[in-house]
Amino acid sequence: MSARDTTSSPTGGPRSAGDPWLVAVGRALGGTARVRVRSPLGGGYVSDAVERIDLDVDGRAVAVVLKAASPVEVAAMRAVAVVGGVPRPVAVGPDWIVTPFVDAPPPADGRPVPDAVWDTLARVHTHWHRQRPRGIPVVDGPWWAALCDRTLVAVRGGLARTGDTAFGDAEKALRSWRDDPRILRALATLPRTLCHGDPHRGNILGDVLIDWGNARVAPAGLDLAVLRAQGAELPSDHPEPPGERDWADVHVNVQYLGFAADHLGPERVAEMVELAAAALGRLEP
Repeated sequence: MSARDTTSSPTGGPRSAGDPWLVAVGRALGGTARVRVRSPLGGGYVSDAVERIDLDVDGRAVAVVLKAASPVEVAAMRAVAVVGGVPRPVAVGPDWIVTPFVDAPPPADGRPVPDAVWDTLARVHTHWHRQRPRGIPVVDGPWWAALCDRTLVAVRGGLARTGDTAFGDAEKALRSWRDDPRILRALATLPRTLCHGDPHRGNILGDVLIDWGNARVAPAGLDLAVLRAQGAELPSDHPEPPGERDWADVHVNVQYLGFAADHLGPERVAEMVELAAAALGRLEP
């Protein structure tokens, strides 16, 4: 059976040309879509099941990305799709998304974040300000406690492997921060919106922000803090309410502390704990 007659499901395996995602894409693009070539993707598109699909749509060549998606990412893409002026998915299904293929690399370290990415975040944050899109987890006290608990697993693993005191100090800090009233007060008072949750440089291709699988409803400073931690200079038109920047700096260092414990070693763990502690000290008691 030829590529013209078959395609692939988001989880792999052949399906007929009547597969729901292909029908939906054809409808969205205003024609009949047929698969010409498909190939797996890596790099900036991080997933176990992501493909570039080269389509023929009534004689037009169109390249898209087909991705198996979690319920959170599906909900996030539906929420993003209603925001004016931002890149939209081509089609969204119950467990898959199709987006335009972006033939561009992530920005190199030291290079500025493209203006279009800041614009996307600003538009999404503004549109969903003080609203909760359906199906997106909310960063609240229980969510924060669960994040600390997950991070503790990685930190304790580092301590067991190395015996380094940096991991022991990180464990003590996390146990204290888990129920810290300053964090809980900030989460109870700061306004929330739809956040990407993980807008690091690997999730930026050209001027497009990809991979909304870690989306959450949280103070907008979360997205800004992720980019700031990578050396990005925030535009002046991204104001942060009092306390939001400090809360976000605590949150982001805890969010990535598990990765540091697993992959970056005790010096980086100690540095991130110090940064989080300094930001926490700036929050109002």
